[in-house]
Amino acid sequence: MKKSWFIFTVLTSLIFFACSKEKDGRQAEEEALESFFKPYGDTCFVKYDGIYLYLTTEGEEEYQDGDSLILNYSGRTLENPVTFAPKASVSTIYPGEDFIEGWKIALKHIKKNSEGILVVPYKKGYGKNRTGVIEPFSTLVYNFSAQ
Repeated sequence: MKKSWFIFTVLTSLIFFACSKEKDGRQAEEEALESFFKPYGDTCFVKYDGIYLYLTTEGEEEYQDGDSLILNYSGRTLENPVTFAPKASVSTIYPGEDFIEGWKIALKHIKKNSEGILVVPYKKGYGKNRTGVIEPFSTLVYNFSAQ
């Protein structure tokens, strides 16, 4: 009986700790997003299925399945001054199935020769996981151009 009680207590504590960290992550993310968007005003960023997209240059031609897609981007986290991709480029085939969920959503709204800023909250990015220098619960900010 003592062993079962001990296991139950440990599992309950772990679940509580995990939920507490996620709650803290959500709160930090909300505060960081509010601060980030403030200088842009209410109309620049458009929310699509949990991500935020601001097109500074909107292309004219939509991507079709199978089109070649080149993304040039720089990426950083919103909560910390961590730059995880100072200048990167990726070449893929549209719709970019190998990307994180946030990019998959964004690509549906980006046309060829578009430029802008993409903000990916942690749930549409790397979630609760550490990926390289990207901390768990990190909001990702990308400056990009799509060709």
